[in-house]
Amino acid sequence: MDLKNTHKSKIKEYKLFADAYLAQIDNFTDSTESILKGIDKRYIQFYFCTKGSLTFNFNNGIYKINLNEGKSFLFYYPTLDIPLSLNINAESKVYIIVLSIQKLQELFTNYEIENDLLSTMTQEKFYIEREIIPSIRLVLNQVEQMKLSDQFQNLFLIGKMYELFSLYFSDIENKTEHSPFLDNENEEKRIKEIKDFLIKDFKNPPTIKQLCEKFSISEYHLKEGFKEVYNSTIYGYLLDKKLEFALHKLEQNQQMVKDISFEIGYENPSHFISAFKKKYGLTPKQYIKQFK
Repeated sequence: MDLKNTHKSKIKEYKLFADAYLAQIDNFTDSTESILKGIDKRYIQFYFCTKGSLTFNFNNGIYKINLNEGKSFLFYYPTLDIPLSLNINAESKVYIIVLSIQKLQELFTNYEIENDLLSTMTQEKFYIEREIIPSIRLVLNQVEQMKLSDQFQNLFLIGKMYELFSLYFSDIENKTEHSPFLDNENEEKRIKEIKDFLIKDFKNPPTIKQLCEKFSISEYHLKEGFKEVYNSTIYGYLLDKKLEFALHKLEQNQQMVKDISFEIGYENPSHFISAFKKKYGLTPKQYIKQFK
C-alpha cells in the first residue's frame, strides 16, 4: 500500500507477501489525520479500531461510516475499486489488513475450510461491523509489541494474520445461533433465554438442576441444546465470559490480579491465573505489562 509517516501519525506497514499487507496507524496527536490510498477491487479490507475512532469516506465523502473503539470492519466490493479513504480521529489507533480475495480463498481451500461468510462476500458487495473479541485484541497487541530482527518479522506477522483470520471467521460461525438438535423454535428460544439469564450473574451461576427447574427443561435437552446453539458447555461458556470480563479489568489496570479473581468468583487466585493463561497464552501480569 506504501503508506507514509506524517507529522501526525506513526505508521508501520508490512508487505507480508504478494497481495497481502498489514499496517498499524497510530494518530497520537490532538487533531484528525486523513489518509487516502488507492486499493483496487481485488482486495478484501479488514480494519480493527483499538483506540479512539475513525471515519470511512465512500463516494468522495458522500457516504460515511464511523468505527469506534473496540469495533472491527470488513468490506469487499467485487465490481468496484474502493480506495482507502480514512479520517483517523485524535488519539486513535487502527490496524489494517488488506488481502486479495484470491489469496484468502486459496488459504481456505488449502486447509479444506468451508465458510458461508466467505462464499457470500465473493458474490456481491459485502461489509460487516463487529466487536473485537478479546482473543483478537490480544493478537493485535502482540503485533504492536513485536520485537524481532527484520528477517523474522514477516514470518511472525504472517502467522498472526492467519491467527486473526482463524479467530475472526470461526467466531462468526460459532455465533450462528441455529440448532438442528432442538425440536422447535420455542425450545431454541428457551435456550437463548437461559443464556441471557446466566450472563446477568455469571459470577454466581445457578446449578444445572436449578436451571432445569426454573425453565422447565430436562437436563439432557438443556446440555445438548446449549452445546448445539453456543458450541460450548454451559460452564465452559460462563468461564469464557468470566475471563473476558477479567481481560477488560486488566486493560483498565485499576485492580490487583487477586482482587479481579475474587470478583469473578475464584476463591484461589492461582486457579484464575491458570485458566487465564490457558485461554490467552499469558498470565494476567504478563498481559498487564504489554499495556505499560
